[in-house]
Amino acid sequence: MPHDILTLYSSKALEYGIAISFLVLFIPFWRFVMKPAPAPAAARVAERPRVPVAEAVEWFQFARDVGFHPGHAWARFGQGALATVGMDDFARQLVGSQASLELPPPGTTLVQGEPAWSLRNGDRQVAMLSPVDGVVTEVNPAVGSTVGSLGGDPFGTGWLMQVEVRRPAANERTLLSGDAARAWLQTTTDALRMRIAPDMGLVMQDGGTLVDGLARAIDEDNWDAVAREFLRS
Repeated sequence: MPHDILTLYSSKALEYGIAISFLVLFIPFWRFVMKPAPAPAAARVAERPRVPVAEAVEWFQFARDVGFHPGHAWARFGQGALATVGMDDFARQLVGSQASLELPPPGTTLVQGEPAWSLRNGDRQVAMLSPVDGVVTEVNPAVGSTVGSLGGDPFGTGWLMQVEVRRPAANERTLLSGDAARAWLQTTTDALRMRIAPDMGLVMQDGGTLVDGLARAIDEDNWDAVAREFLRS
């Protein structure tokens, strides 16, 4: 009988040990099974988040999440070598909404600091310089044939094209961003103020709405020369 009791206790102890061991091993296994599957590589490398335009430099919208070329074109770098390119609010208001917008077709090679697209009014044309080196892969289908089609969001829905950049890191380093870009835009705005007519200056200082096409308001007969001066072209 004592032998039977010991055998019974040994069997029970073994059963309890197996049950406890099962629980110890099952918990981490269950956590592993319930762990969400990793996202595909393409999803893990997300494009740099879009920062809403929440500030302005006097009369012009300003974005901190883009790099500015001194010719008032901008580039927003995303994943890999792809960048979104556009023209800033200063350029948009300088030439006015009626100016024709002529964009390069996909497949066009761009060179940083060289003419990339053109703005035309009548028989006069002004080029805008590319902020990056690369090849145009897509043109914004929402943008029409005039500057006015950019709407009021030149850093968002009013982007112009997607470019596969050859040297993204090198190109990004040469552009102005953040506080440096804001200081540059303020200096450019001060230079514009020195060129405007006194009556238009009073309207601007009083917080009034800018005229549509500042370059023509400064010098109607030579608006293209004024625009080229500010757009560095």
